[in-house]
Amino acid sequence: MSEKPESDEERPCLHCLIADTIDEFYAEYGSLSGEKDTIDMDEIISALGKTVAELTYGSDATVRQRIVEDLLSEISRFEAEYASAPGSDMRH
Repeated sequence: MSEKPESDEERPCLHCLIADTIDEFYAEYGSLSGEKDTIDMDEIISALGKTVAELTYGSDATVRQRIVEDLLSEISRFEAEYASAPGSDMRH
């Protein structure tokens, strides 16, 4: 059995890192309309779409389609979770 270089407690949450990066980006650069500390959901959706496409580039069409379907499923699942628990802390 090999040892993991980092324990799960030391490993950062990818969701939190992405969310923090988005927050920091908009705090520093503002939205395309020039408003500081205002996020632009269209810009975020475009960036996430480009990222998924880049990460899956070279995969076959079936794999890419499954990834897109999994992403949509996860969005629906978390949307329902957050809608049923308003005010909950979405970050870990």
